[in-house]
Amino acid sequence: MADDAFFHPAGTLDAGGFEYEVFDPTRASASVWADTMQHGAPPAAIMVRAMEKLVGDGSRVSRVTIDLLGVVPITRTRVRAWVARPGRTISLIAAEMDCVDGTGAYRTVARARAWVLAASDTTAIARDLSPVIAPLDAEPGPVPGFFAHLQDQGFLSACEWRFVTDPGAPDGPKQCWIRPKMPLVAGEAPSPLVQVFSVVDAANGISAYLDPTVVTWMNMDMTVHFHRSPQPVDGWVGLFGDQLVGGEGIGTTVSRLYDGAGAFAVGAQTLLVAAR
Repeated sequence: MADDAFFHPAGTLDAGGFEYEVFDPTRASASVWADTMQHGAPPAAIMVRAMEKLVGDGSRVSRVTIDLLGVVPITRTRVRAWVARPGRTISLIAAEMDCVDGTGAYRTVARARAWVLAASDTTAIARDLSPVIAPLDAEPGPVPGFFAHLQDQGFLSACEWRFVTDPGAPDGPKQCWIRPKMPLVAGEAPSPLVQVFSVVDAANGISAYLDPTVVTWMNMDMTVHFHRSPQPVDGWVGLFGDQLVGGEGIGTTVSRLYDGAGAFAVGAQTLLVAAR
């Protein structure tokens, strides 16, 4: 299947009393850890796309949490979303993603939740003291050296990268601008929110100081808190990320997300860190 998008639409499906959208993922969704599993960003984005359709006029998404329940295979996928908690000023939207497993049956591989709040004008009291990220550089930047051998395949090749800080530097937060080279769904222009979730999982990679030939650090979730609506310029999203690792096999990737006007969200990802 052509890698002109992360997913190709494959109709709808009624099952168990629910209606699903069905998709076929392309090789562009492949993870850096294995070419048989999806990177975390495409599953997150396809569920956010479904949830965003249920956001009412005058409301804004304030927080999204994605839980990856296991390996997400590159197989036929179905997605559904629903309002889990309705409300005039505060509501909760949920989504679920299933993939066909080795038995030919659908298995739930990821879930998502989004808090949606009624919008109001707080311009007069707006405040954001986020660190400043350098403007987008016009020159292509390299992917981190330890992932360089994968830069021509899967998710890495499906995105454009502009590193503000040296991706090979061992210490301190990393800064990077990133955008997909292709839409999430073939033939469909992604919304600003979908553009963000098409790349946000990359914070776990761009912030890394660990050597993947020695240890693995896989995230099973991602949470993003928005303090304003994102407006990526030409699809570019800035990531300011750092990796925090303790002495018990657990870590956290923390990040701030940027568009051309500055920071619009903070993110976090739980890491399982293990020696190879």
